Amino acid sequence: MKLIDSNTVNFYPQIVTDYLSGNLKSENIVDWDYSLDQLNVNKNKPFNSKIRAVVHQAFLNQYSNFELSQKESRNINLFSKEGTYTITTGHQLILLGGPMFFYTKIKDVIKLAKQVSTNENPVLPIFWMASEDHDYEEISSVNLFGKKISCPGENKGPVGRISKTHFERFLIEVNHILGEGVEFSRIKEIINNAFTSGENLSQITRRLVRELFKEEGLLILDADTEELKVLFTEIIHKELFEQLTITSSEKHINRLKSSYKVQVKPREINLFYIENGIRKRIVQTNEGFTTSDELLVWTNQEMKELIKYSPEKISPNVLLRPVYQELLLPNLAYVGGAGEIAYWLELKPVFNAFKVDFPIPLVRNSYFIISRKNADWLDENKIGLQTLFNDIDIQVNKLTKSLSPNILSFEEDFQFLKDFFSRLKLKGIEINPQLEKVVNGEEKRANSALKNVEKRFVNAEKKNREQELNKLKNITNKLFPFGKPMERVNSYIPCFAKDPIGFNKQIDLAPSVFDQKIVFIISSSL
Repeated sequence: MKLIDSNTVNFYPQIVTDYLSGNLKSENIVDWDYSLDQLNVNKNKPFNSKIRAVVHQAFLNQYSNFELSQKESRNINLFSKEGTYTITTGHQLILLGGPMFFYTKIKDVIKLAKQVSTNENPVLPIFWMASEDHDYEEISSVNLFGKKISCPGENKGPVGRISKTHFERFLIEVNHILGEGVEFSRIKEIINNAFTSGENLSQITRRLVRELFKEEGLLILDADTEELKVLFTEIIHKELFEQLTITSSEKHINRLKSSYKVQVKPREINLFYIENGIRKRIVQTNEGFTTSDELLVWTNQEMKELIKYSPEKISPNVLLRPVYQELLLPNLAYVGGAGEIAYWLELKPVFNAFKVDFPIPLVRNSYFIISRKNADWLDENKIGLQTLFNDIDIQVNKLTKSLSPNILSFEEDFQFLKDFFSRLKLKGIEINPQLEKVVNGEEKRANSALKNVEKRFVNAEKKNREQELNKLKNITNKLFPFGKPMERVNSYIPCFAKDPIGFNKQIDLAPSVFDQKIVFIISSSL
């Protein structure tokens, strides 16, 4: 394993970089510390016992059809106890879990929960299923062994409710790609059991995630249920009739906009109306409310009755989902990617307005997998891992010059020109001061010509060093396929299938999310 400091490369949005460095705290944009100590401070916050009891019952209901592992059973029981806290991460219901960071961030949460848990204050790892999202295009494909496997179709309602029959052809293709080898038999068994025993995508995802992490005590919560939405009714009412999200966050977001790109902009109402096959934005009108397409209409009184009797038909958007989540869970922290954390940083005033405790938003670790052979080649050529985050042309030029330092060194030549024209200027000034401009023009042309010669030398040497440069490009393309970090493109499945024990051990040995490291796992099996 190799580590680099996240602040040594241009990897996160500026707002996240400033958050990690403490600049947002020093500028009074946030009022908490990004530290382990702050987690312990959050343990002093009480949590509503009635809400705890309802969520505990929801866990019992959602796990009723499973034979629980010892740690699952223990953690569900612990959740019911006062003084128990949670650390949560969430994810869209991407097929097979999606890219690698889906897996590693859950591992980070499990590890962090274990680190801060005590006998007096147990801390449980939670996975929040974003089952109410409706963007099917975002969740309908996975990149496996460099091949994008898609599941064609459309869906306009909550993706968690999509029937398992929709994925039959997708499952056939996945099995075909994984093949019949022993190496992938275990992950194939997990995948096939999830898709055959789950009735919809929520149940499929629960079975998949649970099988991967049940021995580590991860608890999975699907909040798309009537029993949990009842707890959300007061917030729904305030959002619809007072537009509390946009009014409470306006001043804070305007301040952020003066220095940073704002990730998500609040709407006047940040709620959807949902049914099977339907998830439509709710808009206020002079007479009451309507869906964004105006096909469904409610008077104010009808909307109040809908909230009271059918709260499960109201769904939070990306900004109110965190509020719903934190209403239900005694969270010390939420662990997410940089993009997620960027919009969490907009939300503290919203939480205050709804009187819901705000957790510490923590940036998950970023992981890269590199083969031992490629890592050794980089070391032999003295190429630091930080270099790989640069544009590929910059990398190629730097490597070319390092491989041919004497041939491609033009420093002496540029210095010679500088000295030559300096002497020439002195001579010219003695004759006529106007000649200095003439010499300056010739110096500029000479430097330009020499730069052109240098460029031609470098290009010629690139052809001589084609093998080494192609090797560098190949390594960079593996770490950044399509220009994106591999953890955002490639599935975790190959690493898990080939060496599950070693893969998990490496993640467990990685630093805490508080250490702000980018982790390179060196694998001998790749």
